[in-house]
Amino acid sequence: MKYRNLGKSGLRVSCLGLGTRGTFGAQICDEAAEQVLSAAFEAGVNLFDTAGASGRAEQMLGNVLKSKGWRRSSYVITTRVCWGGQADRGLSRKHVLEGLRGSLQRLQLDYVDVVFAGPRPGPAHTEGPDPTLRLLRLEEAVRALSDAVEQGLALYWGTAGWGPADVMEAYTVARQCNLVAPVCQWAELPPEPRLFRQIGLGAVTWSPAAPSPDEELLPHGAPPGKGRQVEELQPLAQRLGCSVPQLAIAWCLRAEGVSAVLLGAASPELLREQLRALQVLPLLSPSLLQELQGLLGATQATPPLT
Repeated sequence: MKYRNLGKSGLRVSCLGLGTRGTFGAQICDEAAEQVLSAAFEAGVNLFDTAGASGRAEQMLGNVLKSKGWRRSSYVITTRVCWGGQADRGLSRKHVLEGLRGSLQRLQLDYVDVVFAGPRPGPAHTEGPDPTLRLLRLEEAVRALSDAVEQGLALYWGTAGWGPADVMEAYTVARQCNLVAPVCQWAELPPEPRLFRQIGLGAVTWSPAAPSPDEELLPHGAPPGKGRQVEELQPLAQRLGCSVPQLAIAWCLRAEGVSAVLLGAASPELLREQLRALQVLPLLSPSLLQELQGLLGATQATPPLT
């Protein structure tokens, strides 16, 4: 296993992490969850991701961690607080702090290492187009997340599903108000490289052609709706002597600003197969990377940063 800093923070995480939301509590039982988690830990994985929206996954993850008795310093837990029902819609201070405390209770932990907040508290979700009101909402969210860190509920915070300009604005608000700034983003590929270059944000992401940490898997372990990408990558994977998911995961690890790639696995066997992507990583030459970028559609346009 290889380890990387989470963005430009001092936190070291395994470059491959285990996502639990789409499997724990949704597809596998407690015993299977324990087997998958144990296989990951034994392979050197120390990053485990979950989400408050999936209370069952948090509960199962917490039960396994408690039964294993692993040193708290030996693993990194990340969770997400998202908008809720009509009464607590948006990233209000109430929703952030109460949601995080609920996650800690289900996880049976004193703190999480990283709390991701998403989506952004933007006009589409709450307050309409008024830019002044939107900025106040953004400051409230940043202040609540900063306070969560100050109170010891989380060690770091990051964004989830925010656009590059919104992330930059949140970072600016944090600096101007002397608050704790985000250190990472939970983001789809390709991550905006300028966020890493300018403010040191590391990306926690997942492969576009391998099981996602948040989606349900088909019985053979493949994610639904990705058949075309698998077919396009098959010839290249055969040339390298690896599977398509292994190739796609290795490509993700080469993207600029990526701190970790999350894996989704419903069995130890599927997990071990995905972990072999580390053996493919040295085989990715610049020409192969260029070919992969075209096949995986990594030319997504992003709004300009301001």
